Formats: sequence, C-alpha cells, structure tokens
Amino acid sequence: MFGRLNFRSTRDFTMSLTRLPCLFRKFSSTVKNESEPIKFDPVFSFPFVKYIALISRLKVYHLYGSCIVIPSSGLMELLNFASENTFFIASYIGITGGAVLSLCTLPFKNVIGQLYLSEDNKFVKISSVGFSGKRIDRIVDVNDWIPILDLKPRTMDAIYLRPELTDGTKYKLFVKFGIVRDSKRIGQILE
Repeated sequence: MFGRLNFRSTRDFTMSLTRLPCLFRKFSSTVKNESEPIKFDPVFSFPFVKYIALISRLKVYHLYGSCIVIPSSGLMELLNFASENTFFIASYIGITGGAVLSLCTLPFKNVIGQLYLSEDNKFVKISSVGFSGKRIDRIVDVNDWIPILDLKPRTMDAIYLRPELTDGTKYKLFVKFGIVRDSKRIGQILE
C-alpha cells in the first residue's frame, strides 16, 4: 500500500524525519478552529488577593514540612539522636498547626481577585483564590450569574458581597476594598 521504504544511508533517514514537522503543520493548518477566543475586559480587581493567596499557601507548605519533619524526628528518636518526646512534639506542632492554618484560611476560600466581562457582555470570567491558595479561573455565562439584588440581604453585605452561580457556587466579592474599573459594566453583572 505505502511501498517499501529504502534508505541508502542514515542521512536519508534523518532528512525524512526532519520533514515530519512540515507535514504535520500542513495537516494541522487545514483543520480550522471555528471558535474564536473570547476577549475579556477587566471590570473589577481586588489588589489584596495576593496576600490572601500567600496565607492560604502557608498551610500547603506547612503540610510538606510536617511530612518531612514528623517521620525524621521519629527516626532520630529511635536512633537516640534526639530526646524521648521529639516525635510527639513534632506531631503535635504539625497536626495542630495544620488544623489552625486550615481553619483560619477557610473564610478566604473563593475570594474574587479579578472579574472580567466579555466584549459582547455574554460571559463572565471569575478569577478567585482556591482553598490551597491557587488561582482558579472560571468562565461562566451571564445567565448563570445570579444578580445580587435577587439574593436575600445579609448583615455582612457592608463588608463583602456574596455572588452566587446557578450551580450553587458561592464567591466573596470585596467591592468596598477593591478597584472598580468599569462601574457601568459591573453594575450590569451585579444587578
């Protein structure tokens, strides 16, 4: 079907291998991507989100450190390089420190750091902080965003708003402490 490949030397073989990327590019250029990338404009930014992410990341670093220190302190205690209670002290610090850091950073989960709106006002891009302190980008349809005025009022609305999506995901939006870049367009999202 394809015929037999006859290579007279390794030079012919390597030259044929160097042509493979060209053939792949020709094939991939014939396949068109029908969806264009969505262009987003920044509407809101919360500059202190980097500090919240740093504090949330501390618990991950503490977990890694505890995973190293606790077994090594137990080994050092078995080999009589450390005192008798070294393993229990390291375990106590590791477990209680991890629990305290996790509980202290729990209220900072899903804090919106950046809010973007597409140029055609059909999509919202939400950049928030996850539980581990990493940035989570999510693009949702505007119809999936429940307006703030449709939600029941809360006592904490003076400090932060609690936008919600139709799938039940709740975010925290510190409008009072953030920078509103386009007040007209953010009003379209929030109201």
